[in-house]
Amino acid sequence: MRKSLFSVLLLLSSFAAAAQQPAEDSAGEGKLYIGAGLTNLGYHIYYDEPKSSGAIRSGYFHPISLNFGYKVNERIRVQVGLTYGWSKDSGEWSPGSADTLLYEDYTRTRVVAVPVSGQLVLFKAFRRFPIYGTATLMPAFGSTQAKSTETRHGLVTTTEGEDRGMNVFATAGLGFNYKISNRITGYLE
Repeated sequence: MRKSLFSVLLLLSSFAAAAQQPAEDSAGEGKLYIGAGLTNLGYHIYYDEPKSSGAIRSGYFHPISLNFGYKVNERIRVQVGLTYGWSKDSGEWSPGSADTLLYEDYTRTRVVAVPVSGQLVLFKAFRRFPIYGTATLMPAFGSTQAKSTETRHGLVTTTEGEDRGMNVFATAGLGFNYKISNRITGYLE
């Protein structure tokens, strides 16, 4: 029962994981850092006036990021990143006989985003295990190419379109980090 409950909670949660390496300043203290991040949190860009009208989902992406951060003090960190995300979806179906009527849809989404984050350490469970609150504001610029094909009695009709747009995403949550070595720290949010 406990394993099932944990599995359900894990699937319903959104996580971001990163590994970061500090850059030492002149005093030998690591105030600046760089890192990479992955997330299972999906984002969706909505377009104002979409040109494509396919029946499959479009505009979704899961980003990977490269982050640059600054440790203001022992409790506060700020970071900015460069993120890229993408997705491809396709499908085909026939409401009746496949040789009479067939629909095919294909979409490809690409997104570049610039997340700006702040982290505040709330308390330290152990010396290497601080728990923190985090908030991120992420403007994202994306485009989706869509192609729809209708085949009716051997006659093929194809429509193509491209949508471009920008959205701003705001997220907040809790996280913890663990100092793996003197140079690498792992994060889970």
